[in-house]
Amino acid sequence: MRPEHLSLQLLAWIYLINGNPIVQKGGLEVLDITDSNDLSVRQRFEEVIRLDCASQRRKALKRKTDGDARIYIPTCSPKNSLLYDKVQCYDVSIYCWCVDELSGEPKLGSSTTRGKPKCEETPTTTVAPKRVRRNNRCKEKKRTRFLRRLVSTLKSEMIMSGINATKVSRDSAIRWKFNQLNINHNNVLERSEWKPFKSVLLEWKNVRQCSRNLFKTCDLNKDRKLTFDEWRKCIVQEINRVPAKRPDQLNPFLYILRSE
Repeated sequence: MRPEHLSLQLLAWIYLINGNPIVQKGGLEVLDITDSNDLSVRQRFEEVIRLDCASQRRKALKRKTDGDARIYIPTCSPKNSLLYDKVQCYDVSIYCWCVDELSGEPKLGSSTTRGKPKCEETPTTTVAPKRVRRNNRCKEKKRTRFLRRLVSTLKSEMIMSGINATKVSRDSAIRWKFNQLNINHNNVLERSEWKPFKSVLLEWKNVRQCSRNLFKTCDLNKDRKLTFDEWRKCIVQEINRVPAKRPDQLNPFLYILRSE
């Protein structure tokens, strides 16, 4: 590999200049001489830089023999002396880091002072495990049970308010609750009027998704308001599609007498 084919933006192994590696908290610092106008510096690099491990180790050992005790001495691969060992350490500062086997260039972010890094492993981005959510969507059968329970509850409230039970029916209970929620008497339920009732429905167990989305699913024209026709159609049409199979499903006090 010819020097002119190598990037002149090199990690500063200072033994090529003054024998002292530059070490920062995040690892070895980069010495960028790409745009350097100092020809002597560029020529010096081009003259001395042979990046194979054997050449660099030989030069470093000579410097150490000449009295430079702080010189960094690269470790070569036991299989091929021209290649660098994947883990390099500088004993003076107790730094170790991962390098490219061919060029010896340190891999950014791999330096550590706590033992040797695991250079065999390819760094991967840690992905947080997806949160497993219970499948509690308001599906067809679940929604039908929820609406049937809603009608029974409305009937129970109507009877408990003092209205004669003989006058309580599904349609009358739906109308009664609509009028009760329609505080401003404009024949349209707005979200602010719906919110207190929604809070009550959200306390029902195992049907939270149905309770949360009832207003939205009943709002057929998506105008963020609920007319009586939308309210009634949303409930009745669904219940009529799946008729009650047991007498106790028609009992208006069923969900009051049964503990949560």
